[in-house]
Amino acid sequence: MFTGALNLWPESSKVSLSVETDPLRIDAEEQAMQLIPAGRFDGSEPDDGCAGFWSWARARGGVDGDRTRMQLTVSNSGSSMLLITGMRAEVISRRPVAQVVEAGCRTQGEAEVYSVSIDLDKSQPYGMYDKDGASRPPEFTVPAGDLETFLVTAEITHGAAQWKLAVDLVEDGHKRTVVIGDDGGRPFTTVTRPDAMPLWELDPNGGGWHNQGTSASQQSGTS
Repeated sequence: MFTGALNLWPESSKVSLSVETDPLRIDAEEQAMQLIPAGRFDGSEPDDGCAGFWSWARARGGVDGDRTRMQLTVSNSGSSMLLITGMRAEVISRRPVAQVVEAGCRTQGEAEVYSVSIDLDKSQPYGMYDKDGASRPPEFTVPAGDLETFLVTAEITHGAAQWKLAVDLVEDGHKRTVVIGDDGGRPFTTVTRPDAMPLWELDPNGGGWHNQGTSASQQSGTS
C-alpha cells in the first residue's frame, strides 16, 4: 500500500511528483519511530509486525519526532528538460508539544539519493543541498523521459509544526510551484521529542512491545 501522496499538474503537463514517508519503503534510516499521543498507545501490535508499523502508528495519531524524512520523486515524461529551482516548507501552524509516547521498530539501510535539508525552526524554512562542501539552494535538472529522487529531511528543535513541502519548478519556460502534503493531503507534522518520554520498541520477530524506559534515562545512561 502506498503511504505517501501524489501530485499531478494540469492535463497538459508531463510532470508528476510523489512522496513516500514510510522508512521501510524508502530504506532511509535504521529505525521507524513515531510519537503517539499517550492516550492512544493501546499496546496492540501491527498485523504485519514492522512492515505494518507505519500505518498502525499513523492510525493512532502518530507524528514525527525531531525530524520528518520523505522520499520525493519528480518524474518528467515530457519532451523538454525540467528545472527544479528550489524547495521549502510552508508552515501552516506551530503549537506546544502534547504528552506523547515514543514507539519504534528497527529497520535497516540508508538511501542513496540526493539529500535536501530543511530547518523548521527558521521563519522561512528553505531547503538546502550540500555540494562540494557548501550548503546551497537546490537546483537540479530532470531530463525528458527521466526521473529524479530526493531524500528530504525537515528538522525541528522547538515545539511542533504542521507544514507542507513546496517545490519550485520550471517546465517549458513556465515557473510553477507544487505544494505536497502527507497521505490524503494532510500537512506533515514534526514534533520536538520531549524529555522523560516513555519509550517502547516493537520486536520485529513477533515478541510484542518492550519497555525501553524513558528518553531521560537513556540520555543519562549514554552520557
